[in-house]
Amino acid sequence: MTDFDYESLLDRARDKIPEDISSRSRWTLPEPDVLIEGSQTILRNFSEMVSMMDRDADHVYHFLQNELGTSGTREKGRILLKGRIPPRRIKGRIVAYVKAYILCHQCNAPDTSFLKEDRTTLLKCQACGATRPVKL
Repeated sequence: MTDFDYESLLDRARDKIPEDISSRSRWTLPEPDVLIEGSQTILRNFSEMVSMMDRDADHVYHFLQNELGTSGTREKGRILLKGRIPPRRIKGRIVAYVKAYILCHQCNAPDTSFLKEDRTTLLKCQACGATRPVKL
């Protein structure tokens, strides 16, 4: 029988864990690709972000419009917003959306979906089973 110390066994086990599992967060949202053109701000990777979120594009679009206090239009996977909006502000509003409508407040998993019960919309976590009401 060979003697191994605890630390060497632990290091060996950590080395064998695949990188995609051991990374801190398995779900990451792409950085917003923002272009300011004249008096218009363009979010070029809107459809890519919405598909990663697994949410209704209209819901995300209207949330961003309300939070940024502007109007705009959607076309071919991107959104055009009126006014010059700093990319940092857009990213902040997207992070707010993720916290409010995607991440579970109990276990922080992104595996959630909307569930309608009577007249209340709930955010249900598929990972831990927690539910909480959300305002759509």
